[in-house]
Formats: sequence, structure tokens, C-alpha cells
Amino acid sequence: MEFTENSLNQRDGGQIKRQIQRYVRWWPLFLGCMILALVGAWIYLRYATPQYMSKASLYIKSADGKSGGSMGLQDFQNMALPSGLTSNEVDNEVSVVKSKPLILQVVKTLGLEVKTINEGNVKEVELYEASPVKGSILSLVNPRGFKSFTYTLSPLGADQFKLKGAHQELSGTYGIPIKAPFGTFVLNRNPGTTFDKPLTLQLTNPRIVADQIEASLTVVIPQKKSSIMELSRIGTNPIRSEDILNELIKKYNLDAIKDKNAEAMNTAAFIDDRLRLITGELGGIENQKENFKQENKIADLQAQAQLSMQNANENTKKMMEIGTQLEMVDSVLRIANSSANDQLLPTNVGMPAGLDQVINEYNQLVLTRNRTLRQATPSNPAVQQFNRDIASMRELIRDNLRKSRTTLQISMSQVQEEINKSGSSLSKFPQQEKIFRSIERQQNLKEALFLYLLQKREETSIALSVNTPKAKIVNPAYTLSEPVAPKKNIVYLTAVLLGLLLPGAFLYTKFSLDTYVHSRRQIREALPDIPVVGEIPNGGEGEEAVVRTNDFSSFAESFRIMLTNLKFVIKPPVPGQASVLLVSSSIKGEGKTTISVNTALTLAQNRKVLLVGADIRNPQFKRFMNLSSTGLSDYLASGTAEIEHFIEPSKLNANLEVIPSGSIAPNPTELLASPRFEKMLEELKPHYDYIVIDTAPMLMVSDSFNLLGYMDLLLYVMRAEHTDKDMMEFAEQIQRENAKGKFAIVLNDVRNINLSYGNKYGYGYYTEGPKKRKWYEVFG
Repeated sequence: MEFTENSLNQRDGGQIKRQIQRYVRWWPLFLGCMILALVGAWIYLRYATPQYMSKASLYIKSADGKSGGSMGLQDFQNMALPSGLTSNEVDNEVSVVKSKPLILQVVKTLGLEVKTINEGNVKEVELYEASPVKGSILSLVNPRGFKSFTYTLSPLGADQFKLKGAHQELSGTYGIPIKAPFGTFVLNRNPGTTFDKPLTLQLTNPRIVADQIEASLTVVIPQKKSSIMELSRIGTNPIRSEDILNELIKKYNLDAIKDKNAEAMNTAAFIDDRLRLITGELGGIENQKENFKQENKIADLQAQAQLSMQNANENTKKMMEIGTQLEMVDSVLRIANSSANDQLLPTNVGMPAGLDQVINEYNQLVLTRNRTLRQATPSNPAVQQFNRDIASMRELIRDNLRKSRTTLQISMSQVQEEINKSGSSLSKFPQQEKIFRSIERQQNLKEALFLYLLQKREETSIALSVNTPKAKIVNPAYTLSEPVAPKKNIVYLTAVLLGLLLPGAFLYTKFSLDTYVHSRRQIREALPDIPVVGEIPNGGEGEEAVVRTNDFSSFAESFRIMLTNLKFVIKPPVPGQASVLLVSSSIKGEGKTTISVNTALTLAQNRKVLLVGADIRNPQFKRFMNLSSTGLSDYLASGTAEIEHFIEPSKLNANLEVIPSGSIAPNPTELLASPRFEKMLEELKPHYDYIVIDTAPMLMVSDSFNLLGYMDLLLYVMRAEHTDKDMMEFAEQIQRENAKGKFAIVLNDVRNINLSYGNKYGYGYYTEGPKKRKWYEVFG
């Protein structure tokens, strides 16, 4: 298991190494692209206009009435007015600063819609502070359709100028509006500048310029929940960027003051309307209060209620006193009516004034009579006189008691009437108080709101007279000393990366789209069960691509290695029974004839070999040797001819004989399938050690399939950078269905044969010096 894992790791490492080598072989391309990229970067940096970042920072004051905002808005909020009256927070001010109307005001104030350009040899330079003229567009005929227009501006004296456009020429005077087909504009002379050569004057729609400034403007809040706002802009002219930022801040504050004043004026108008309304309502409530008091005869409701309550208490006490006296009078009267002359009447029991004295006199008279009776008899004249006086006085007392009772009853009725009146008044007081309090509450509310609005009107008047800016300038516009673009290090680094990535991407695409076979390794990975017996380098054209006697070139050595490998695939030749090697390929042009001829020549170094040209459709032996025009096809077509008449010496090697392909026959498939071919082989095998048969491509025609039954080995030729990878599937099918173990592959025309083993091993003997190849052949 460990060995397998190590093998896999080594295989993966080797695969990575090979992939790297595929790219390293193209190092001239990488080097050339890097040099071109660096040169391009240098040219770009040489002529690129540097861009600088300008910054400014603001402190946005809170809009709570203390920072120059509308006064009293927070108070309205506290009065439960709609919450929509609250001011925007700092986050919302970012959108306000970048609003198009505000930036458009900056464009018009600075005259950014009109710019002058100095045409250089390589690049244009926009003039700003050094521009000899300043201008602005007053009106446009078609504000939405107009984009820009360019003139050539030339001086005409101290006060005049000339404009030359695409189809018109204009002349004008500084400070006087000029009417053009697209609209009206004006130019003013910038004092302190030189104007002695033509310049390019470009007039652009202010809306387009505002859009460009908005796109280049960045507004951020550095810290969360901070009131600091930072503005920045990147441009080629630092002074222009600083002017834009400063003017934008100025316009922002002016706009805020304008909004504040508009808000304060609206607030003042609202307060005046409310004051008029509340004054009328307050007068109506006061009239309602007056009518209520008149109708109910009320001067002071609380005092009158207290007085009524006091009277009710006093009358109640009176009622109780009178009731007590009336009870006493009734009691005494009952005693006086029922008692005898000798019974005393009660005194000091709360009787009406005068009765107690009369009762005391009566009691003294009764006591005197009783004392007299102890000394005299009832018939005593004095006693009788006492009885008469007592009876008279008792009658007087009874009469007084009855009068007193009547008087007390009348008084009780009067007091009861007073109590009833007080109770009736007290029962009305809650409802009156409720109504009166409602009227009074409305009056107090209206009075408080009236006084409040008077105060706020004064505060609003003060706010209109105070123009405090909304934003405090923390840092006026300034420009960083170092340009933000282009950065040399980044540009050169990008150039190096492009110099590596572009050829790398090109090669990756090239390798990905490459569908051809290049090396033995590709064949072995795709067809692990089929042996690859040789890799043959390119040997040249025609007679150059021939293995000669005592040839030690790499081309000849590759065939010797191939034949050595073949010993492990086929059995050694048996005397009197030659081994048959069938050489074929998938398509035309893969070099099967070259392999056939040179395989036969290599075998003929020490063996008797016969080379048979079985490709009777397109014979190619004539490229390597001079042969007669008759051959195999003529033998197969003839029914009586002997094969010996068609065998010729190769003139390349004494041990090699050849049977040419012969005449081109109209029916090659039928000829090769005839029994005469098998008969021919049986007759020739005893005379040779090897018979090499060159056949037609197997994918294009079926001729070669008729010969598979006679072979000992099918030597299947593939050509590097010519044979498509799909052909390997076809080769595997032939091996599986037809050859069945008698199949070997030869890779022809392999480039960089010395690099096949990792640049470490090569062939050791050469009859000629190494060939000088083009760099694209070495690294292709």
C-alpha cells in the first residue's frame, strides 16, 4: 500500500514537472511578452497624465435649533406635532452634497462648461488657472440634445477673438454674448495670462459636466455616528479640484441657509395664521364665559359655593335649635294641660325667651300656696286666692306656650325653606363648575398657545436675521502631494503579470485545444494494455529518411531500439518460417511507408528480409528506391504468374528484397482477399527471416483488414502532432477485435527525441553532428 502511494505521488510530481516543462520550453515567448509589456508600461507612464486626490472635510451641525436651523421645530415636535418636521441626519446630507442641482450651480459659478485645451505633440493639456479666457454658456437651444461643440480659438487684438468651428466661423468681443447655432455663450479675458497662439475651445452641456463631477466626487463619513463628512475628488488639475470642492461647500452652506430661511418664513406665516385663528377663538371663549356668568348670576363660582355651603350649615344648626325648643314647648305644654294646680313646671330647658320667667313665677306661687296649706286649710281665703292666681297664671303659660309653638313652627318652616334653597344651589354647582371649568380650560389653552406663538414669532424673526452656516469647514480643500494614479510600481507589476499571464493564457488555450498525439506517454496513458515499441524522430524527406549500413544516427538508433522492443512482443524467427510484420496506420500521412522501409532495412542488417508493398491504392516505395512498375497487384490479378518474377533487390541492402505494389488496380480489396496472397506468403516464408508488409490506412479503406489473418504482429504507426487523439480509440478497437495481442504502436516523427527522458538521457552515438533546429521546433 505504501509503495502504491509513493508511486502515485511520484507520478503526480512527474506530471506537474512535465506540465511546467511544457510552458518553460516557450521561455522566449514569455520573455518577449514581458519586454513588450514593460516597454508599453514605460511609454504609458511617460505620456500618462498624473491624477491627484483633493480632499476637504466638514462638520455637520445638528439641526436641533442650535446650529442655525429653523427655531422652534423641536418645540413643535414636543407639542405632538407630526414627526416629519424633524431635520435630516448626517447620513442624509451625503446625498444632498452630491445632488445634481448643487453641482450644477458649481459648474455655472466656476464656468466649468467652457474649457480651453492646448494641443501638444503627443497629448492634450487642459488649461484652467492658466487659461487666457473664461466663459460660460448662457442658454441652449436644445438643452437635452446638446452635448458639446469645439472651436479653434484665436486672438484678434486685445479685446477680440475669432472662433473657427466645423462649419462656421465667428468673431466676438470679450464680455459680449455670442449667439451660436446651439445656444448663447460669453467669453471673458483672464487678466495676467498670455494669449498668443490658437487654442482649442470646448463647450460642453453643463448637465454633462455636472454628471462627470458627480461621478468623480466621493463623499464619506469616516466613522460611524460621526458628524464629520469627508469630500474627495480625483482629477488631473489639483487647483481645479480644490476650487470645485470649496465652491461645493460654499453652495451647500448657501443652500442650507436658503432652506432654513424658507423654512423660517413658512414657520412665520404659519404662526401668523395660527395667531389670527387663536385670537378669534379666544375672544369667542371669553364671550361664552361672560354669558355663562350672566345667565347663572355668578360672580365667583367658588366663593358663592362656599357661602351657600356655610348658609346651609347655619340653617341646619338653626333648624336643630328650633326643633329642640319646639320639642320642649310641646312637652311643657302637655304637662301644663295635664297637671294639677300643685304640680311644678320644668324650667331652664331651652324655652323661648320670657317663658322661663313666667314659669318661675308660677312655680314660686305654687310653692307659696303649698307652704300656706301646711298652716291653713284649702278653704282658707288666702289659699283659694292662691289657687285662683295659679290657675290664671297657668292659663297664661299655656297661652304663651301655644304662641311660642306657633312661632317656632313658623321659624322652622322659614329655616327649612332656606335649607331647601341652599341645597338646590349646591346641587347646581357641580354641573356649573364642570361647564365653567371646560370653558376656563379652553381659555387657558388658547391663552397659553397664544403667548407661545407670540414668543415663537419673535424667535423666528431672529432666526431670519441670523445666517449661520450649516456646515463648519474643518479642513478646506487640499491636494495630496503624491499622485494617486498612475502608480509606477503597480503599472510595472501589472506589466510583468500581463507579460506572464497573456502568453500563459495563450499556451493554456493552445494546449487545451491541442487534440494531437505528441509523446509515448500520452499513448501509454490512453492505451495502457498496448505496447509502444518505439519513438522515431524525423529523418528528413525521400532518400534522406533511410537507415543505411553502419548508420549510427539517432534516426537509425531509434529503429534499433524499436526492434529490440519487438523481441519482447513477438517470438524469434524460426528457420524456414519467417515472421510476418504488418505495418499500417489510421489515416494517410502518418509515415507508415517510412516505418515499413526502415524497419525492413534495420532487420536486414543481419537477417534475410522481404518488403511487400500491399498498399496498392497509393504506392509510396518509389520515394525510397527505384522499382519496376509491376508487382503485387499484377501477381494477384494473374492466375498463372509466379511470385519469383516480381521480387526485386532493394539496392539499399543486400539482405533486403522487395515486392513492389505494382499497377494501381480498380479492385484492391478483392485482390488482397484472394487466396493467392496466402499462397504467396506460404511460398515465401521458407526463404526469409522476416516479411514486412506495407498496407493501406485502416481507417480509410478496408484493404488491410484482409491481411490481419496472416500477420504475426501489427505494427501500428502514429505520427506526433498529426494523429488525432481520437485515433487511439480506433487503434484500441482494432487490437481488441482483430489483432488480439498481436498489436504494437510506433510513434513517428517525434520532435525533441533527446528530451523524451527528462533532458537527462540521449542516444550515445551519431554519425553526424546534431542538427540545428529552429527555436519553434525545439520548443514546439
